[in-house]
Amino acid sequence: MLVQVGKRFLSEQHEIDEAFASGMKELFFKSPVFKDCHDDFIRDLIAQANRKEYAPNRYILEEGSRGDSMFVIFRGSVEVTSGSRYICKLGDGSIVGEGALLSIDNRRTATIRSLKRCDVAIIFRNTFHSILEKYPWEKRKFQREMQAKLVELGKMVDVHREVNLEQQAAQCDALKRVPFFADEDMHDFVAELTMNASSHWYRQGHVIIQEGDTRCDNMYVLLRGAVEVSTCGEFLGRLENDLFGEIAVLDLIERRTANVIAATQCHCMLLARRLVIPMLAKYPVARMRLLEHARARLVALNAALGAEVQLRSLDGDEKGRPGVALGFGGAIPIEDAQVFAASPILRNAKQELLHRLSEGMSTKTFNDGATIIQDGDSIQPERDLVYWIVRGQVEVWKFDDLVCLYGDGEVFGEFAVFGEELTQLATVKSKGKVELRAIKASALQEVLESYDDPDLMRLWHAQTKKRRAQLERRIRLRETKSIRKTKDLDFMFMKLPGMDKDGQSVPRLASLTPAVVLDMCGDKSAGSERGTRVGNIQKS
Repeated sequence: MLVQVGKRFLSEQHEIDEAFASGMKELFFKSPVFKDCHDDFIRDLIAQANRKEYAPNRYILEEGSRGDSMFVIFRGSVEVTSGSRYICKLGDGSIVGEGALLSIDNRRTATIRSLKRCDVAIIFRNTFHSILEKYPWEKRKFQREMQAKLVELGKMVDVHREVNLEQQAAQCDALKRVPFFADEDMHDFVAELTMNASSHWYRQGHVIIQEGDTRCDNMYVLLRGAVEVSTCGEFLGRLENDLFGEIAVLDLIERRTANVIAATQCHCMLLARRLVIPMLAKYPVARMRLLEHARARLVALNAALGAEVQLRSLDGDEKGRPGVALGFGGAIPIEDAQVFAASPILRNAKQELLHRLSEGMSTKTFNDGATIIQDGDSIQPERDLVYWIVRGQVEVWKFDDLVCLYGDGEVFGEFAVFGEELTQLATVKSKGKVELRAIKASALQEVLESYDDPDLMRLWHAQTKKRRAQLERRIRLRETKSIRKTKDLDFMFMKLPGMDKDGQSVPRLASLTPAVVLDMCGDKSAGSERGTRVGNIQKS
């Protein structure tokens, strides 16, 4: 805070020259950027400014460099050039570099060279924003100016969201320290990317991306910390100061290809696909570079697993088959590999078992509302199928009640293998168009008996037990409702006129208790007597 004591202006840090303080105040009020600001805000800016003198022929700003400060030419003369072309000459009272305070894009757009000795006041961005926090009106003013400038330049920005200039500028600097975004030809893309990104922290051990997940809406830029990448149970390595998740965001594959787990506390910048894709259309250089980066990642992923794939190949061939997924032994089609990776039960199963399952599977497609399994149908393992959902959703119904929904990677129909019932326990219907991979219950039972995998069987039985208990609760709830069902009563409220002791007309009220009791007992004679009583009341 700048305080005037007598004829001197003092700050918490140092004493400020009176002529300098008054001159700076006049300069700020003449500036179109600061002319409407509060006096106390201007005084704080002056108090926090750093003074510096430049000898003649010294570069104050250089075009293309990154800046985090604004310069006020208190006394002196400077030359402005851009692209080696002379622009103009500036003298006392000129303000240059203010874009570094108000814009996320902190690249200098011109070169400033001193022509004679210059007395300059420097205001740094972090100082400017810390002062803004004490003045809400000025803060909103600069945020509106920032949003208007971004919209005018055609940048993608949510005008309804409050712009935190200091935070976004810091994120822009952090993003440029990532090697992928470090080149100058990525500068505009990075600046616009920062405006629409969100910052997230993840604790150690948090699963950021799950292998096989079909939710591919976000990609991540790792600013701090380290993550570990693994796929199909194989550890691939650690990432630091890098990006991940771009393969699925670019629609190169329909599911996540690996697990990404935070090895330390991580600070990531989250980028949504709905914003990244339109921005990539505006910046072809960034789009081609990101596509090349994703392609290289896919090649490296397959190369890292390729050696083990050849060793574990079931048919003895040294080369993988066309159209197979390299993470599951080189013999499983990509479609089945994706289903197995998304299935909580089969994700860690033996590859030989998965290969046998894949060989016995067929594809089934159902339209919206189609009945896949009917409640009460007899169970015949040689005829009934067990289904895995490739894409879409199915509904599970018991009686007329919806029990639950199953999505991608989940299995149903397993009661034909693990259940003790003779009939199906629920109805399964498709919700929208659904694509399934199916195998006969008898074939599944034979495969499971052929391979001793206690962990897999434990998962199967636990899921079957859980689903059976869920259906049993639904049945008990249905029975409870039927016991507690209320009986409808048919009676009529009547307000008959009467006279009080003063001769005033008032409603005549009669208790309904006898009528209700008679109706519940079903006494016809009492009912006729009640009708006679009401008739007598009406006559009176």
